[in-house]
Amino acid sequence: MSCWCCFRSARSLDVANIQARFQPQDDDLWFDAREHWDGAEANVGDDCGEVTMENVGIKPGTEFPFVLGEVWEQEEHQMHAASAIREMKAKVRHLLRQAHEEAVRQAEEEAAELERLGTMTPEKREMHERIKAGQPTQELVGMTKHLKVGQDLTDIELPPSFFVPFSTIQVAEDVVYVIEACTNDWSDLKHPDPEVRIARLVKFYLDMTAIRTDAGSSAGAKSPYTFSAMKKPLNPILGETHRIKCGKTAYVAEQVCHHPPITTWDLRNEDIGLHVSADVKAKPVFRGTSVQVLIGGEMRFENLHTGEKYVMDFPSLFIRFFGLTGSYSETVGNISLRRVSDGPELRCDMHFKPRGTAGLKSHACKVEGTIVNEKGAHSHFKGKFSETIAEVSATKEHLGLFWSPALPLAEPPRAMTRPLNGFTDSHCLWGEFFQALIAKDMKTAAKAKKKAERGQRRLHKAMKTGELPPWTPTMFSTRDGERWELKDEYDERVQQSWLKYIGFRIYE
Repeated sequence: MSCWCCFRSARSLDVANIQARFQPQDDDLWFDAREHWDGAEANVGDDCGEVTMENVGIKPGTEFPFVLGEVWEQEEHQMHAASAIREMKAKVRHLLRQAHEEAVRQAEEEAAELERLGTMTPEKREMHERIKAGQPTQELVGMTKHLKVGQDLTDIELPPSFFVPFSTIQVAEDVVYVIEACTNDWSDLKHPDPEVRIARLVKFYLDMTAIRTDAGSSAGAKSPYTFSAMKKPLNPILGETHRIKCGKTAYVAEQVCHHPPITTWDLRNEDIGLHVSADVKAKPVFRGTSVQVLIGGEMRFENLHTGEKYVMDFPSLFIRFFGLTGSYSETVGNISLRRVSDGPELRCDMHFKPRGTAGLKSHACKVEGTIVNEKGAHSHFKGKFSETIAEVSATKEHLGLFWSPALPLAEPPRAMTRPLNGFTDSHCLWGEFFQALIAKDMKTAAKAKKKAERGQRRLHKAMKTGELPPWTPTMFSTRDGERWELKDEYDERVQQSWLKYIGFRIYE
């Protein structure tokens, strides 16, 4: 997340410098390449001795520091991410070379045995020569005019120019921003009146929504995870992970499924007494003059002071191609935040209104809602979540201020990216793609994107044919296949099937 002043004084991006950081090093073994690193890169190294399939990955506890905001505009973050990528590429080269040497040894033994038995054929001899040479024995395998109204765009491959330099698994960092980079009073979570406590959660969600508008909130806070009508975030790869720590807030996310895509995340801050988690199931659908992103799943809030638990669904995101003021995106739909723990009925119903056919900016960001308890409607509010929202009577008369956007801190706090194992970390596996987009090097970006996506298809094929069991996420688990929860303990090492089918392809 980035506030309005995060990078006011930042100097212009040095594209050549960015590209240089991600250039591959000499194609040597891991142990040879490590000797050439400078001090900043050496601290990312793994001192576990011989690299094996079981211990491959970056050193446990590795962190990439950055100022909470647009990480790919920060040289410090780029340096650490580039070092980790080079380290993992060196390790992958080492493992692949080991595997090749073992295959050559076995091929030579088999060839010698066939020669001894007199059963060697020209075809078998050619195959053995190909193995020794390191060659594979078989080969790997204007947009809207081709689309139909109502078509699911999940599996449509778009060129790099349609993407912004972040994955949808990172978007929920806005939650961290609202908590750690804004001035918020969380004392209402301890208030004796349940209506006040649920109102605090509603205001929290409004802050999250406000900073994602085109211009940000009227308080001056703007999310870096916004995109124009013709741009979209990158679809996460199955098994992709993302972990950050900022202040007292810890955030973890994982892509637990790709067909259909399910991103699940978990955030906890014991100091303010808040635990938030979500299962996000985004489905983009072409609507002719717009794309509607249907967002299934749910967001869950837990008040750690009272033990209350709440569940909320998501509105839709519409990406409009045409309007009197140009293209735009907007939040539209009816949602409900409701208490699901013990106690009388308590909920808040909200309606996010569309701009209308003309798409006028004056009609943007309108919302109205009602807090309902066991006695009926308790209070009403309406306004614009990009500005302020008033408390109103049942007849829409103004009664006072219900919500105003949280003010960002003068100095955004520092955060840490905490890669799970390096390989599956969102900033590492998409590192070359992100920096290529920033440098407008679409050829390199297309190559990096295809490597990851083709690896993912191979993994899916192996599971579909029964070669591998169904995918088991690393950090999250589910009982019913619908609601995902963070595991109390999990193995941080990269899963071997992911490494074989996806990791080796990305970092080869």
